[in-house]
Amino acid sequence: MPIENMPVMHGKQIRSIPMRLLLPYEEQALRNHSQSLKRLAERGCMDACEILGIVRGLRWSQLKHHPDDEADLIAWVARKTSPHLCQCISRQLASMHRIQANHL
Repeated sequence: MPIENMPVMHGKQIRSIPMRLLLPYEEQALRNHSQSLKRLAERGCMDACEILGIVRGLRWSQLKHHPDDEADLIAWVARKTSPHLCQCISRQLASMHRIQANHL
């Protein structure tokens, strides 16, 4: 039975993303984790940084966690699923980034 969603570890604003969005990046997931996307989902999940690394084609050693990883993942999912909503989300993310920057 196919797995429909990849859980997002420690996700506060996004708990999972459609597996169909990640399937084109299966090879990168195998390179980074030595496991298929299906197996990763069965074992639990990946965090936002790991998912972004896979879709950006980054090696495991290149991954660096950032406070805005979850917001960036939300924006990526929005671009892939609802391009017409991207402008609104982009404005919200810019606002979130400004708020985070003011609290650092």
